[in-house]
Amino acid sequence: MRACSYVFRAGALGSLGERSMSRSVIWLLVAALVGCDTFSGQQAAGGAGEPEDSPAGYPIQLIDAAGTRHTFQAAPRRIVSLVPSATEALLEMGVANHLAGRTDYDRMPELSGLPSVGGGLQPNLEILVSLDLDLVIRFAGDSDLATAERLTDLGTPHFAVQPDGIDDVLTIIGDLGRIMGESEAADLVLREIRDTLDDVARRVAELPEPRVVYLLGGDPPWVAGPGTYIDELMTVAGGNNVFDDVGPLYAPVSMEALLARELDLILLSEGLTPPPLLAHVRSAALPASVEIPGPGLGRAARDIARLIHPGAFDQGPR
Repeated sequence: MRACSYVFRAGALGSLGERSMSRSVIWLLVAALVGCDTFSGQQAAGGAGEPEDSPAGYPIQLIDAAGTRHTFQAAPRRIVSLVPSATEALLEMGVANHLAGRTDYDRMPELSGLPSVGGGLQPNLEILVSLDLDLVIRFAGDSDLATAERLTDLGTPHFAVQPDGIDDVLTIIGDLGRIMGESEAADLVLREIRDTLDDVARRVAELPEPRVVYLLGGDPPWVAGPGTYIDELMTVAGGNNVFDDVGPLYAPVSMEALLARELDLILLSEGLTPPPLLAHVRSAALPASVEIPGPGLGRAARDIARLIHPGAFDQGPR
């Protein structure tokens, strides 16, 4: 179980943060990653009840990010993922037919016909329960213990994930592959991510490391700090995160601190502009897909690297 980090207060973000929260999955992630999760125990899961004869490869046991041990007797037939990056991973593995609902953040065309349970945190429990689910994928952390407790009371298995860093994301994808009986599909996704990360790292290995910050918005501004996948992607992409000493994870910083860090490049969430006092520093906005820590991690690293070291990608594949 992880140590507690910080307590997220949405009101502290100011008007810019509130606008960002409505358009960006990253604020859902920031709100979810508030530290230790007090729910623990054991759960059994698998289809509509446990079959007498488990399919090949089952039963399997996994421990989730909340420290709960799960036994899966078969692949769950009806799932809702409250975590957008986990939803993307399930789609990438080709198991969309097992998804019985979605969140408001899941806008993929293949999910448009599914009922929404609302947010990834504090979802509409009435809708969630009505879907007759075999498994709910949820955020670990103290931000939404009520959902975990209610699902437990109803006997609905729930698997907690915490996509802080790159290794966490890779573990989640691997676990979802095992749960769904799609380990080969998950391995393909993982191989593509690792190959792309390796390619990006090779291209920038001998280049200087500009001083970079990733601004998420808010007032005061929030930045990606140590232990986040964004920090790790900036490192892979050949940048030096000037706020690798704050946090843990995501944290607000003062304008004075930003000015004192001697920035070479400001990376921004999609739709944001740099603060006026930093208008003299080169800046660039990244696509919203960068802020979903899932199967697109490799592409996100390449997007960041193209902004930090554009010349490293002029010669095509290496």
